[in-house]
Amino acid sequence: MKFGLVIGSVVSTKKAGKLKGLKILVVNYLNENLERTSHTSACVDTVNAGEGDIVLLCSSSSARLTEQTKDAATDNTIIGIVDSVSHGNKIIYKKNSRS
Repeated sequence: MKFGLVIGSVVSTKKAGKLKGLKILVVNYLNENLERTSHTSACVDTVNAGEGDIVLLCSSSSARLTEQTKDAATDNTIIGIVDSVSHGNKIIYKKNSRS
């Protein structure tokens, strides 16, 4: 799994097969310190995330293992909205305490 920051959305009036009805968001991948990287992807949203949310992502064949994405043509799927991240006793991120 990877961390990402939702930075936008994709509007697509026509989608193939199992992608119909699924929201697609633009996600900027984050490193272990939750800092932005240069990698950005379009990701199928299975958890109703929104712009500004830090999310958990899975990719490759794992992206097709959720109930909504089974047999769908996706390589990146949002599978969770992050509430907090800590390392040892230090809180790196808390959802309602964005800096």
